[in-house]
Amino acid sequence: MAIGLVVLFTAVLSIGGSWQGGDGQGWKGTIRSDAKGYYGYLQAIFLRHDLGHEPFQWEYVKRTPNGTLNKYFAGTAVTMAPWFAVGHALALTDPDAPRNGLSEYEMKALFIGAWCYLLLGLLALRALLIGLGIREGVIAWVVLAFGLGSTLLQMAGFQPAWSHIHSFCVIAIFLLLVQRIATGADLRWSVVAGALFGLIVLIRPVNGLLLLAIPVVAGKDLTTLLTRLRVHPGTALGAMLASALVIGIQPLLWKLQTGNWLEYGYGGEGFLWDRPEVFKVLFGFRRGLFLWTPVLLLSGIGTLLLWRWDRTRAAWLLVYWVSNVYVISSWWIWYYGSGFGARVFVDHYPVLAIPMALLLQRTTTRTWILARLFIVACIVLHLFQLWQYHTHILHHECMDRAKYVWAFGRHAPQDRGQLGGNYQEAPYHPNGMDVIIEESCDLDNPCTYWGGGHRVEDPKAFTGKHVCVYDEDHEFGITFTVPPGIIPPDRDLFLEVGYQRYEAVAGESGPALGITVVQAEGRDPAYYEPFRINPLPGQKNDHWQQIEYRIPVPALADDETLKFYLWNKDLQARFMVDDVFMRVSAVRPY
Repeated sequence: MAIGLVVLFTAVLSIGGSWQGGDGQGWKGTIRSDAKGYYGYLQAIFLRHDLGHEPFQWEYVKRTPNGTLNKYFAGTAVTMAPWFAVGHALALTDPDAPRNGLSEYEMKALFIGAWCYLLLGLLALRALLIGLGIREGVIAWVVLAFGLGSTLLQMAGFQPAWSHIHSFCVIAIFLLLVQRIATGADLRWSVVAGALFGLIVLIRPVNGLLLLAIPVVAGKDLTTLLTRLRVHPGTALGAMLASALVIGIQPLLWKLQTGNWLEYGYGGEGFLWDRPEVFKVLFGFRRGLFLWTPVLLLSGIGTLLLWRWDRTRAAWLLVYWVSNVYVISSWWIWYYGSGFGARVFVDHYPVLAIPMALLLQRTTTRTWILARLFIVACIVLHLFQLWQYHTHILHHECMDRAKYVWAFGRHAPQDRGQLGGNYQEAPYHPNGMDVIIEESCDLDNPCTYWGGGHRVEDPKAFTGKHVCVYDEDHEFGITFTVPPGIIPPDRDLFLEVGYQRYEAVAGESGPALGITVVQAEGRDPAYYEPFRINPLPGQKNDHWQQIEYRIPVPALADDETLKFYLWNKDLQARFMVDDVFMRVSAVRPY
């Protein structure tokens, strides 16, 4: 019953949200961000036939001496392939449907696929928990906690082409097979388990740490499992071979793209092993696991209390927690870009469900009531904040303490789209960065890179005499422009922007956007990023406020110009700017 409720709720939410959207065209946004790379394999191989020579896209297509390289691993493309095939077959029956793989048929097929993976994953999780002796009532509440109170709902309902719902399903089935084999199932199932483990790695290589969870699901039967594999080495070898064959899909694709069996598509990205952001990953306002998914506190508490009842299982769970949190928090962009909640932990939910279930299984009557009330409260909070996210009351990426406090509980239409700013991590820079340009401009004197704008004398100037005015007659203002030849090419950049902003009436600058653009003359922009200029809505009338941004920018080509400016879109904003600052840093080669 609980599983059916979760899947039905997810499907209804999907159809009314990202499937339909406000204009019935919401499905058009299915392939974006990371999904472009995963889905790009299917387009390149089956539609365009240009694998290794794809059109450049800074999000995922990397230039190589021999052509292009898709930076992502191909596992998600493998799990999406059946749904892509069905959708494309339907698209071919419609003469009006586009043939680029982005028709309504393919996109909606991906959504249906995600719901199916959600269903299969939850069914496997239920069977896994039954194997651990968890009673049905507890399992139902665990399913509701993860299905409605966690980021699983976002990934299955709104981001079906991201890797996480696919990983969740495959990991749940893998753990179930391991448990069944450990408790006496035909050992030949080990070959299937090996293939599934290979697929887990092919989807997301760091999830290979899932091997640490085998003692958790096997429990006291771990010794029996290892003994059976030792006695039947052929089966163990078959499992390893199956795993290797699936993982081998990736080197084959690298070979087809670049001519090399080994490649690293994540050039310019990597792990900072010496400075993991553990606290931010677990408790931070930006994407902290326990802040944005508080129901998982039960998993954490369950892991600690399990030490009283099953120290071996508890020890391996602690090892699993520590290892994965360390790896996740060591990634250079520890919050993993835009999105809702700590999405990278969705892959680990089948493991994290175990300590939650074991905790709830051992609760007293009174504690059981309190636990269910806590789960209900977490579900309500999660669904409300998910609604806030999709109605743009919460910011899609740059959340912090002030924004979280401001947004908490807000639901009015006028609260939508009020949060902005841009404060991102610097590009991956193991060897540091070089400052290429650093310039302040007080608007009273000419500057090298800051120029233009409607400058007037005003007694309210923050310093000096002049300000740059944005009003009903002035759409654009002072602009930072770096022509080709000044910034070294092929080095990722980091912009640190600052300025003073004045509002006569609080909130009058709200509609304005900050724009970062990279463009060569005569070509479409290679990079274009707009964002609202105000981190928070204006709070005071007749007030100057210091505004700062941190903006990573992809490497420039030789003929490209870098610009940053404020845009008074539709001439709706009223504000003044003074004392602008820009520092441009470039990542040192490594």
